[in-house]
Amino acid sequence: MNKNIFWISSYPKSGNTLVRAILTGLFFSKEGKVEFEDMKHIGLFETTRRLNFIKSINEEDFYNLGDLKVLSKYWQKIQTNQELKIEKGFGFLKTHSCLVSIKNNLFTNKDITKGYIYVIRDPRDLSISWAHHSNYGIDQSIDFLSNPLSVLKWINKSKYSLVPKNIFPLQFISSWSEHVKSWTENDIGIPKLIIKYEDLIMDKELIIKKIIKFFDENFGVKINNPNKRLENILKTTSFSYMKNMETKNSFDEAMPWVDFFREGKKEQWKKILTKEQKLKIEKNFKNYMLKFGYY
Repeated sequence: MNKNIFWISSYPKSGNTLVRAILTGLFFSKEGKVEFEDMKHIGLFETTRRLNFIKSINEEDFYNLGDLKVLSKYWQKIQTNQELKIEKGFGFLKTHSCLVSIKNNLFTNKDITKGYIYVIRDPRDLSISWAHHSNYGIDQSIDFLSNPLSVLKWINKSKYSLVPKNIFPLQFISSWSEHVKSWTENDIGIPKLIIKYEDLIMDKELIIKKIIKFFDENFGVKINNPNKRLENILKTTSFSYMKNMETKNSFDEAMPWVDFFREGKKEQWKKILTKEQKLKIEKNFKNYMLKFGYY
């Protein structure tokens, strides 16, 4: 197996897109100037066109990909499939999947994955952002974050996907705490960098320097012209700049009812959550909120 995949992972609405933009500036842009078009170099793993090859292997499985026990058999096969077109170096992929094993099928392993960046966000703010993105009420959003069986559908938009529209392959998200545990406490044995969303928006320059250092120390990757890239990344990944880009050009991850780049702030929960909502989140997630300084 080629050990080439590098994941950008997070619970949904936790800052994954901002980290993708930063990595785009470092690896796929001219002097660090980030454009939405360039961000396509770091695609979502869970798009149904990646499942096409299963049909020729096992047609019965192909038509039962809505069952996680069936789909999980192919997680690692998808990651080593030639259609990913990762021949050498880094193949960056975005995911919101939990790093778990279903029926002894682990989402990924050290023979496939080079490393990953995991982004974590205060679940109190996350519950608000996820509510807006999913068109949920906040109580419904909190229930989603608290549910150890939470799932999302794979994206089925591509004209190249063979998966019928009535089949819904699922990505296993789980609860916020189980998701955090799976990516921060595993023993897979690959380099990982854990980033807090709040640090990312409050001191982005420091986080970008940490990312540059991480790739240098773990993989011997030297970023060309780092100072100029840093300057341009800071400009073109500011919230106002990216929101303006979305207004002008749209953003393919936005939902019809709300802009993708909505607030980009921390501690919104202080003005929005009720006392009962706040206490429910803190009760459900106390251990990991304490561990990462949210409690």
